Amino acid sequence: MKSNETKTFEQWDIDEVENAFNLVRTKTMPTMQEWIKADFKPTSTENEILQKLQNEHIEYMDAWNEDELKFKFIAPLINLVGFNTGSFQAFTQRTLSATVDEITLSGRVDFLVATGKSKPIQPFFFLHEYKRVRGRESDPLAQVLTEMLVAQELNAHKFPIYGCHVVGRNWFFVVLEGRKYAESNQYSASDEGLFKIFSILQQAKAIIANLTKK
Repeated sequence: MKSNETKTFEQWDIDEVENAFNLVRTKTMPTMQEWIKADFKPTSTENEILQKLQNEHIEYMDAWNEDELKFKFIAPLINLVGFNTGSFQAFTQRTLSATVDEITLSGRVDFLVATGKSKPIQPFFFLHEYKRVRGRESDPLAQVLTEMLVAQELNAHKFPIYGCHVVGRNWFFVVLEGRKYAESNQYSASDEGLFKIFSILQQAKAIIANLTKK
């Protein structure tokens, strides 16, 4: 990789990301363990909505294209968590860019949670890919990690960056801390894993709320 080169998020695979930025994947990371041990219980109303979303997901997921998966399942789930607060909010399809180790990373981000009103200022959490398993062209882990590296740079390395990538029915959660990262096991939205996904997203919201108080 040449210095001062520019590459968009989707142009990377995981081997290239690890080599270019000296990233080390770890099996265990306290920050990850604290995050995924979340145990938020949905209210009766939330439980009803989750059940309805899951029923539709099971019946139609294999037929949905990328936009339909995003619009009919992921967006309602994210809205149920409620990332829009007075201190931070959800943004979609926003462009981020930063130079990391003399390499400029840039591109349009599917979903992020950040401070700011008209534009994201301080990013905390990313969600990517909305892709079905069949026909996948890009590397979702590499893409979300490059986005997280940009956030790390924009935040002056003050705190861990949280992320998630979705491949079909499976959700994977990612933490980047320094130049180490960890990825969770998969959680399927088609079974009891959906309630764990909801809980982990709620925990992300609580973590961000705590960070924005500092």
